[in-house]
Amino acid sequence: MLRMTGQVLLFSDDMAQGLFSVVVAAYLVWLNRDALLRPAATSSFWALPVLAVAACLAVFAVLANSSTFSRFGFLLSLAGCLLLIGGWGTLRKLAFALSLLLFTFPVPAVLYGEITQPLQLTATRLSELAFETLGFSVIREGNILQLTYMTLSVAEACSGLRSLITLVFFCLVYAYFFEERLWLRIVVVLLACPAAILVNVLRITATGILGRYNQAWTKGTYHEFLGWSGFFVGFFLVLLAHRCIGRLARPVRSIP
Repeated sequence: MLRMTGQVLLFSDDMAQGLFSVVVAAYLVWLNRDALLRPAATSSFWALPVLAVAACLAVFAVLANSSTFSRFGFLLSLAGCLLLIGGWGTLRKLAFALSLLLFTFPVPAVLYGEITQPLQLTATRLSELAFETLGFSVIREGNILQLTYMTLSVAEACSGLRSLITLVFFCLVYAYFFEERLWLRIVVVLLACPAAILVNVLRITATGILGRYNQAWTKGTYHEFLGWSGFFVGFFLVLLAHRCIGRLARPVRSIP
């Protein structure tokens, strides 16, 4: 299972956040290493039921040939080991690090199409509106935008799901380290969704505009560079929104 996960993290285009999640989780474990080396409490009885459920998931994963259940079984077994080492106190301290490993899981194939299709159609409609606002003549047919000089197809890979998951991961880590208020942490993570949709629309629109001058700028390295640039723009927008909301929510000090 570890070999399979490593191959997914290294070679899948949809797992840009996967390696980062492992690194950040390892760093958090290092920060809280005392919870493992010198636990404040004894083992919890619940460690055995949790490990038993993890074992059942592993067996079911083999019988059903499901990598998703196999990954969840592995994650649950780690939680059981933490309960065995230091009880619920150790699990609580390392719960966030454990949850970050969820980002090493690829989206299950049965859900991939259900998620990408609405994102595709939303990005296509908003891109159509953006082109019309800028004065371009455009006709939309499903997830295809027909311009006078080229055709843009918003495929599954261009739905924005990849950017959305990556942006959610980095916003989650940023909020954990740089924001203490729980409600504002939640807001920062939720802002990743509109930010990802916005930058995807900007990327599609920019691709269409660049294609008017040079079709080569819409493919290959240029296309990848535009996608990564959009991600950084989206993350910057979330940071900016966080700063603005944080200042507005700051209590006003009364002048004596």
